Amino acid sequence: MSRLFYLLILIGAAFSSCKSDSKADKPAPAPNDETGTVRKIQTTGKIYGKLDEAFIQASKTQKPEPNLTDSIWHIYFALSIAEETPKSNIYQGHWIDLLEDGSYKKGIYSETTDAGRYLYTSAIKTLELRSEKDSSSEWTVKVDPDAMLLVGTQKYGNNPWQIKLLRRSNPPSK
Repeated sequence: MSRLFYLLILIGAAFSSCKSDSKADKPAPAPNDETGTVRKIQTTGKIYGKLDEAFIQASKTQKPEPNLTDSIWHIYFALSIAEETPKSNIYQGHWIDLLEDGSYKKGIYSETTDAGRYLYTSAIKTLELRSEKDSSSEWTVKVDPDAMLLVGTQKYGNNPWQIKLLRRSNPPSK
C-alpha cells in the first residue's frame, strides 16, 4: 500500500509541475514612456520606439556611415518567412534615403511617404528606424558596393522579414 501511495504522490507532483505558468505565457511589458524610449500603442498591440529627444540627439551626433548614406536605396525584394513568398516585388517603387544628419525619408516613386530618424550601430551592424508616424523597426545590416540586405530583429517584431535593397542615385521612376 505504501508503494502505491508514494507512486500516486510522484505522479501528482509530475502533473502539477507540467502545468504552464500563466506569468511565463504573458509577454513582458514594454518599458514606459517615462523611463525609456519604447512605448506600446494600444490599438495595434505593437511596440514602437518613441521618437524622443534622446534618440534624436543620438541620431544627430552619430558618426556618418558613407556606405549607407551615399545612395538612395530601392527595395528590390522583400519577403517574410511568416507569409507565402511573393512571385514579384510587391514593393516596386519603394525607396529609403538615409541622410548623413541621422534623418531618413522613404517613399514610393517620386512621393515621400514618411520621414524620421535612424541610428546605426556599426559594432553590431544594426539600423534602427523611428518614424514621425509612430512606426519603428530594427534591422541587422549587410552591405556591399551594390546592395544592402536588411534582416529584421525581434525588438519591434520585424524578425520574419528580409529586405534586399539596391544602391541608386535617384528615387525610382515609373
